[in-house]
Amino acid sequence: MNVLAVGLAALGALFFGLASVRQHRAVQAGAPNTRAGVGERLAAGLRLLRQPAWLLGAGQAGLGGGLHVVALALAPITLVQPVGVLAVPVTVVASALARRRRPSRAQGLGTLLSVAGVAALTVVLLLPASRPATLPAWGTLAAGVAAVLAAGTAVALLLGRPGAPALLRCASRAVVAAALFGLVSVLVRTLGQVVRSPVATDPALVATAVVGLALALPLGVWAMQSAYLFGAPQVVICCLTLVDPLTAVVGGRYLLQDGSAIGGPVLAAAVGCALVAAAGVVLLARGYPAEPGATVRR
Repeated sequence: MNVLAVGLAALGALFFGLASVRQHRAVQAGAPNTRAGVGERLAAGLRLLRQPAWLLGAGQAGLGGGLHVVALALAPITLVQPVGVLAVPVTVVASALARRRRPSRAQGLGTLLSVAGVAALTVVLLLPASRPATLPAWGTLAAGVAAVLAAGTAVALLLGRPGAPALLRCASRAVVAAALFGLVSVLVRTLGQVVRSPVATDPALVATAVVGLALALPLGVWAMQSAYLFGAPQVVICCLTLVDPLTAVVGGRYLLQDGSAIGGPVLAAAVGCALVAAAGVVLLARGYPAEPGATVRR
Protein backbone atom coordinates (compact mmCIF):
# COMPACT_ATOMS: atom_id res chain seq x y z
CA MET A 1 0.00 0.00 0.00
CA ASN A 2 2.89 2.34 0.73
CA VAL A 3 4.25 2.02 -2.82
CA LEU A 4 0.81 2.76 -4.25
CA ALA A 5 0.47 5.77 -1.93
CA VAL A 6 3.82 7.19 -3.05
CA GLY A 7 2.86 6.71 -6.71
CA LEU A 8 -0.46 8.50 -6.20
CA ALA A 9 1.24 11.33 -4.31
CA ALA A 10 3.83 11.71 -7.10
CA LEU A 11 1.10 11.87 -9.75
CA GLY A 12 -0.74 14.42 -7.62
CA ALA A 13 2.43 16.54 -7.41
CA LEU A 14 2.68 16.48 -11.21
CA PHE A 15 -0.86 17.82 -11.61
CA PHE A 16 -0.30 20.39 -8.87
CA GLY A 17 2.87 21.72 -10.53
CA LEU A 18 1.11 22.09 -13.88
CA ALA A 19 -1.86 23.78 -12.20
CA SER A 20 0.44 26.27 -10.47
CA VAL A 21 1.90 27.56 -13.74
CA ARG A 22 -1.49 27.75 -15.44
CA GLN A 23 -3.18 29.58 -12.56
CA HIS A 24 -0.24 31.94 -12.05
CA ARG A 25 -0.45 33.15 -15.64
CA ALA A 26 -4.23 33.56 -15.38
CA VAL A 27 -3.98 35.53 -12.12
CA GLN A 28 -1.23 37.77 -13.52
CA ALA A 29 -3.18 38.43 -16.72
CA GLY A 30 -6.36 39.42 -14.90
CA ALA A 31 -4.82 41.26 -11.93
CA PRO A 32 -6.31 44.69 -11.16
CA ASN A 33 -4.31 47.90 -10.79
CA THR A 34 -2.26 48.11 -7.61
CA ARG A 35 -4.41 51.07 -6.45
CA ALA A 36 -7.68 49.29 -7.12
CA GLY A 37 -10.29 49.26 -4.39
CA VAL A 38 -11.82 46.26 -2.68
CA GLY A 39 -14.75 46.15 -5.12
CA GLU A 40 -12.51 46.10 -8.18
CA ARG A 41 -10.30 43.41 -6.66
CA LEU A 42 -13.36 41.31 -5.87
CA ALA A 43 -14.61 41.74 -9.44
CA ALA A 44 -11.20 40.65 -10.76
CA GLY A 45 -11.38 37.55 -8.58
CA LEU A 46 -14.84 36.71 -9.87
CA ARG A 47 -13.62 37.14 -13.46
CA LEU A 48 -11.08 34.40 -12.81
CA LEU A 49 -13.96 31.97 -12.35
CA ARG A 50 -14.86 32.53 -16.01
CA GLN A 51 -11.35 32.16 -17.42
CA PRO A 52 -10.83 28.76 -19.11
CA ALA A 53 -7.11 28.73 -18.27
CA TRP A 54 -7.74 29.32 -14.56
CA LEU A 55 -10.57 26.77 -14.51
CA LEU A 56 -8.35 24.17 -16.19
CA GLY A 57 -5.68 24.85 -13.59
CA ALA A 58 -8.29 24.52 -10.85
CA GLY A 59 -9.32 21.17 -12.30
CA GLN A 60 -5.70 19.99 -12.35
CA ALA A 61 -5.21 21.15 -8.77
CA GLY A 62 -8.42 19.40 -7.72
CA LEU A 63 -7.32 16.16 -9.37
CA GLY A 64 -3.92 16.41 -7.72
CA GLY A 65 -5.55 17.08 -4.37
CA GLY A 66 -7.86 14.09 -4.78
CA LEU A 67 -4.94 11.78 -5.51
CA HIS A 68 -3.15 13.17 -2.46
CA VAL A 69 -6.17 12.50 -0.24
CA VAL A 70 -6.29 8.87 -1.39
CA ALA A 71 -2.56 8.54 -0.71
CA LEU A 72 -3.06 9.90 2.81
CA ALA A 73 -5.76 7.30 3.41
CA LEU A 74 -3.32 4.54 2.44
CA ALA A 75 -0.08 5.57 4.16
CA PRO A 76 1.30 7.76 6.99
CA ILE A 77 1.71 11.50 6.50
CA THR A 78 5.46 11.14 7.00
CA LEU A 79 5.65 9.03 3.84
CA VAL A 80 3.12 10.83 1.64
CA GLN A 81 3.53 14.54 2.33
CA PRO A 82 7.18 15.17 1.34
CA VAL A 83 6.61 13.55 -2.08
CA GLY A 84 5.01 16.85 -3.06
CA VAL A 85 8.51 18.26 -3.65
CA LEU A 86 8.27 16.74 -7.13
CA ALA A 87 6.01 19.67 -7.99
CA VAL A 88 9.10 21.94 -7.88
CA PRO A 89 10.91 20.65 -11.00
CA VAL A 90 7.55 20.25 -12.77
CA THR A 91 6.77 23.91 -12.11
CA VAL A 92 10.20 25.14 -13.21
CA VAL A 93 10.18 23.16 -16.46
CA ALA A 94 6.53 23.95 -17.26
CA SER A 95 7.07 27.65 -16.58
CA ALA A 96 10.14 27.74 -18.82
CA LEU A 97 8.30 25.93 -21.61
CA ALA A 98 5.36 28.33 -21.32
CA ARG A 99 7.78 31.24 -21.87
CA ARG A 100 9.68 29.25 -24.54
CA ARG A 101 12.91 29.66 -22.63
CA ARG A 102 15.34 27.22 -21.10
CA PRO A 103 15.65 27.31 -17.30
CA SER A 104 18.58 29.46 -16.22
CA ARG A 105 21.53 28.14 -14.21
CA ALA A 106 20.19 29.88 -11.12
CA GLN A 107 16.83 28.18 -11.60
CA GLY A 108 18.50 24.82 -12.13
CA LEU A 109 20.64 25.19 -9.01
CA GLY A 110 17.67 26.49 -7.04
CA THR A 111 15.59 23.51 -8.10
CA LEU A 112 18.41 21.13 -7.18
CA LEU A 113 18.82 22.66 -3.72
CA SER A 114 15.07 22.69 -3.10
CA VAL A 115 14.59 19.08 -4.14
CA ALA A 116 17.71 17.91 -2.29
CA GLY A 117 16.74 19.82 0.85
CA VAL A 118 13.21 18.45 1.02
CA ALA A 119 14.35 14.96 -0.03
CA ALA A 120 16.87 14.99 2.82
CA LEU A 121 14.16 16.30 5.11
CA THR A 122 12.06 13.31 4.10
CA VAL A 123 14.88 10.90 4.94
CA VAL A 124 15.41 12.57 8.31
CA LEU A 125 11.74 12.55 9.27
CA LEU A 126 10.77 9.27 7.63
CA LEU A 127 11.73 6.91 10.43
CA PRO A 128 10.02 3.55 10.76
CA ALA A 129 6.73 4.01 12.56
CA SER A 130 6.95 2.65 16.10
CA ARG A 131 3.20 2.62 16.58
CA PRO A 132 0.06 3.06 14.47
CA ALA A 133 -1.72 6.38 14.26
CA THR A 134 -4.07 7.15 17.14
CA LEU A 135 -6.90 9.65 17.38
CA PRO A 136 -6.37 12.71 19.60
CA ALA A 137 -8.86 14.26 22.00
CA TRP A 138 -11.05 16.82 20.28
CA GLY A 139 -9.66 19.62 22.47
CA THR A 140 -6.10 18.76 21.43
CA LEU A 141 -7.06 18.81 17.77
CA ALA A 142 -8.97 22.08 18.20
CA ALA A 143 -5.90 23.66 19.83
CA GLY A 144 -3.73 22.56 16.90
CA VAL A 145 -6.19 23.99 14.36
CA ALA A 146 -6.41 27.28 16.27
CA ALA A 147 -2.60 27.53 16.53
CA VAL A 148 -2.07 27.15 12.77
CA LEU A 149 -4.85 29.61 11.93
CA ALA A 150 -3.49 32.18 14.41
CA ALA A 151 0.10 31.80 13.19
CA GLY A 152 -0.99 32.12 9.56
CA THR A 153 -2.95 35.27 10.31
CA ALA A 154 0.04 36.80 12.12
CA VAL A 155 2.43 36.04 9.24
CA ALA A 156 0.01 37.46 6.65
CA LEU A 157 -0.51 40.67 8.64
CA LEU A 158 3.13 41.27 9.62
CA LEU A 159 5.03 40.19 6.49
CA GLY A 160 2.43 40.50 3.74
CA ARG A 161 1.31 44.03 4.52
CA PRO A 162 0.99 46.62 1.71
CA GLY A 163 4.30 48.34 1.03
CA ALA A 164 6.42 45.28 1.79
CA PRO A 165 8.76 43.98 -0.96
CA ALA A 166 6.97 41.90 -3.60
CA LEU A 167 9.07 38.80 -2.85
CA LEU A 168 8.24 39.03 0.86
CA ARG A 169 4.53 39.43 0.13
CA CYS A 170 4.64 36.45 -2.22
CA ALA A 171 6.62 34.21 0.14
CA SER A 172 4.56 35.13 3.21
CA ARG A 173 1.30 34.27 1.47
CA ALA A 174 2.77 31.04 0.10
CA VAL A 175 4.02 30.05 3.58
CA VAL A 176 0.57 30.71 5.04
CA ALA A 177 -1.01 28.59 2.27
CA ALA A 178 1.50 25.82 2.91
CA ALA A 179 0.81 25.74 6.64
CA LEU A 180 -2.93 25.62 6.00
CA PHE A 181 -2.57 22.84 3.42
CA GLY A 182 -0.39 20.91 5.87
CA LEU A 183 -3.17 21.28 8.44
CA VAL A 184 -5.68 20.06 5.84
CA SER A 185 -3.60 16.90 5.36
CA VAL A 186 -3.55 16.26 9.11
CA LEU A 187 -7.33 16.70 9.30
CA VAL A 188 -7.89 14.43 6.29
CA ARG A 189 -5.65 11.81 7.89
CA THR A 190 -7.64 12.19 11.13
CA LEU A 191 -10.95 11.60 9.35
CA GLY A 192 -9.41 8.64 7.54
CA GLN A 193 -8.49 7.11 10.89
CA VAL A 194 -12.04 7.78 12.13
CA VAL A 195 -13.47 5.82 9.19
CA ARG A 196 -11.08 2.92 9.78
CA SER A 197 -11.45 2.88 13.56
CA PRO A 198 -13.21 -0.26 14.87
CA VAL A 199 -14.60 1.62 17.89
CA ALA A 200 -17.02 4.53 18.15
CA THR A 201 -15.44 7.98 17.75
CA ASP A 202 -16.21 11.13 19.72
CA PRO A 203 -18.59 13.24 17.56
CA ALA A 204 -16.84 16.38 18.84
CA LEU A 205 -13.59 15.16 17.24
CA VAL A 206 -15.29 14.64 13.88
CA ALA A 207 -16.96 18.06 14.10
CA THR A 208 -13.63 19.72 14.95
CA ALA A 209 -11.93 18.11 11.94
CA VAL A 210 -14.76 19.06 9.57
CA VAL A 211 -14.89 22.68 10.79
CA GLY A 212 -11.10 22.89 10.56
CA LEU A 213 -11.23 21.68 6.95
CA ALA A 214 -14.00 24.16 6.13
CA LEU A 215 -11.78 27.00 7.38
CA ALA A 216 -8.28 25.90 6.35
CA LEU A 217 -8.94 24.75 2.78
CA PRO A 218 -10.57 27.92 1.33
CA LEU A 219 -8.16 30.17 3.25
CA GLY A 220 -5.23 28.17 1.88
CA VAL A 221 -6.52 28.45 -1.68
CA TRP A 222 -7.00 32.22 -1.26
CA ALA A 223 -3.48 32.66 0.16
CA MET A 224 -1.95 30.68 -2.72
CA GLN A 225 -3.84 32.61 -5.42
CA SER A 226 -2.84 35.86 -3.69
CA ALA A 227 0.81 34.79 -3.69
CA TYR A 228 0.70 34.44 -7.49
CA LEU A 229 0.13 38.21 -7.72
CA PHE A 230 3.55 39.03 -6.29
CA GLY A 231 5.98 36.33 -7.42
CA ALA A 232 6.88 33.43 -9.66
CA PRO A 233 4.96 30.13 -9.54
CA GLN A 234 8.12 28.19 -8.68
CA VAL A 235 8.69 30.43 -5.63
CA VAL A 236 5.14 29.68 -4.48
CA ILE A 237 5.56 25.95 -5.07
CA CYS A 238 8.93 25.85 -3.30
CA CYS A 239 7.44 27.51 -0.22
CA LEU A 240 4.54 25.07 -0.35
CA THR A 241 6.75 22.00 -0.66
CA LEU A 242 8.96 23.20 2.21
CA VAL A 243 6.41 24.30 4.81
CA ASP A 244 3.52 22.00 3.88
CA PRO A 245 5.28 18.68 4.61
CA LEU A 246 6.95 20.12 7.71
CA THR A 247 3.58 21.24 9.11
CA ALA A 248 1.89 17.97 8.17
CA VAL A 249 4.66 15.71 9.48
CA VAL A 250 5.03 17.55 12.79
CA GLY A 251 1.26 17.81 13.21
CA GLY A 252 0.75 14.17 12.26
CA ARG A 253 3.30 12.96 14.75
CA TYR A 254 2.31 15.11 17.68
CA LEU A 255 -1.47 14.94 17.16
CA LEU A 256 -1.84 11.43 15.72
CA GLN A 257 1.45 9.80 16.78
CA ASP A 258 1.74 8.97 13.07
CA GLY A 259 5.30 7.60 13.15
CA SER A 260 8.18 7.73 15.57
CA ALA A 261 8.64 10.50 18.13
CA ILE A 262 10.72 13.49 16.99
CA GLY A 263 13.77 14.01 19.19
CA GLY A 264 16.25 16.87 19.45
CA PRO A 265 18.82 15.51 16.94
CA VAL A 266 16.08 14.82 14.40
CA LEU A 267 14.73 18.35 14.76
CA ALA A 268 18.23 19.82 14.35
CA ALA A 269 18.82 17.81 11.18
CA ALA A 270 15.38 18.81 9.87
CA VAL A 271 16.19 22.49 10.38
CA GLY A 272 19.44 22.07 8.44
CA CYS A 273 17.61 20.42 5.55
CA ALA A 274 15.00 23.16 5.59
CA LEU A 275 17.73 25.82 5.32
CA VAL A 276 19.15 24.10 2.24
CA ALA A 277 15.71 24.07 0.63
CA ALA A 278 15.18 27.72 1.62
CA ALA A 279 18.41 28.64 -0.17
CA GLY A 280 16.95 27.02 -3.27
CA VAL A 281 13.83 29.16 -2.95
CA VAL A 282 15.96 32.32 -2.88
CA LEU A 283 17.88 31.23 -5.99
CA LEU A 284 14.65 30.48 -7.81
CA ALA A 285 13.30 33.90 -6.91
CA ARG A 286 16.43 35.70 -8.13
CA GLY A 287 16.68 33.63 -11.29
CA TYR A 288 13.09 34.17 -12.35
CA PRO A 289 12.67 36.53 -15.35
CA ALA A 290 9.58 38.72 -15.48
CA GLU A 291 6.72 37.56 -17.65
CA PRO A 292 6.28 39.64 -20.79
CA GLY A 293 3.93 42.45 -19.93
CA ALA A 294 3.70 41.52 -16.26
CA THR A 295 3.86 44.15 -13.59
CA VAL A 296 5.67 43.61 -10.30
CA ARG A 297 3.22 44.51 -7.53
CA ARG A 298 4.42 46.24 -4.40
